[in-house]
Amino acid sequence: MADSSHPHRLGPNKVPVYYAGGEGIDRFRGERGATGPEDWVGSVTPFPRHLLPAGTDPSTGVSRLSDGTLLDAAVGADPEGWLGPALARLYGCEPGLLVKLLDAGERLPVHCHPTPAFAQAHLGSRFGKNEGWIVIAAERDARIWLGFDHEVTAKQLRGWVDAQDAEAMLEAMNEFAAAPGDVYYVPAGMPHAIGPDVMIVELQEPTSFSILAEHEPFGVAAENATLGLGWDVALSCFDRRVYGAEQLALLRPQPQTVTADRGGTLSRLFADEAEPYFQAYRARSLSGIALGPAAFRILVVGMGEGRIAFAGGTVGVEAGETWVVPHGAGQLEAQGDLELIVCCPPAIPA
Repeated sequence: MADSSHPHRLGPNKVPVYYAGGEGIDRFRGERGATGPEDWVGSVTPFPRHLLPAGTDPSTGVSRLSDGTLLDAAVGADPEGWLGPALARLYGCEPGLLVKLLDAGERLPVHCHPTPAFAQAHLGSRFGKNEGWIVIAAERDARIWLGFDHEVTAKQLRGWVDAQDAEAMLEAMNEFAAAPGDVYYVPAGMPHAIGPDVMIVELQEPTSFSILAEHEPFGVAAENATLGLGWDVALSCFDRRVYGAEQLALLRPQPQTVTADRGGTLSRLFADEAEPYFQAYRARSLSGIALGPAAFRILVVGMGEGRIAFAGGTVGVEAGETWVVPHGAGQLEAQGDLELIVCCPPAIPA
């Protein structure tokens, strides 16, 4: 049933994005869904209709519960039960969070995302697209790129875009090796790219806004690459400042242990800068570890098997599964030998 008193297991929920990938998601889940490199988990966010192939279900992007109920309908019928009173008061029927499994089968283009202020001014949205990445799989030579390593002028950036000079863009950016367990905070406005053979759990604001400086090789029209804003406005979204050592340290937060005992550990993954948008915890249960008070959460089970205890009982979980947990399920505890990522919506000021 689609009620808010217990966790719900989620099946694959892939969306038709423009780049290749997705095999890593199938391996992780142990089941093959539709093709595509992004699986939207616990989503009430529909994929943009103007980007859907003709005849595609307009609810694409929204998660379905095991009984077939669309998650947005379930939340809409009981916002406080699913989201809790504070989140429901602030956002209505929207948790303010979109979680993805993203598996890059090719290098993603150099791009950035709007800040909330930019999105409100130009796109009619209260949400921008600040992101956080948790790497769960990567080949030995996998790479990512974050921010410019020297100041780039507006004229330089526009020249690279006009020429579609991806090599110049990447050479101007900070390059990192990607490895499982890495955590990255990707603020809106910062140029970035993900190389092939990287799979992440991504937490973000609930939009699909991307401005693609590099778009022609991916078959994306300029109108879509600029969100219909034109290059002059769209490129003003890019943060062209230098991301030096101090700034890069903020982009690579170190997990902070919240709880540690013989039953397991619970570690906070993102620093305070992410709290207005999302937070995530890595839970390692050896026999049992508390996951915090009642709240809307998305769970990604990375390893092992065990159970999740909630106010009304327990459910069995195992590696490769994803779950959405309503506020009404109450306090949670992971039991057994397992590791999972707990994804949380924005912190609501008291």
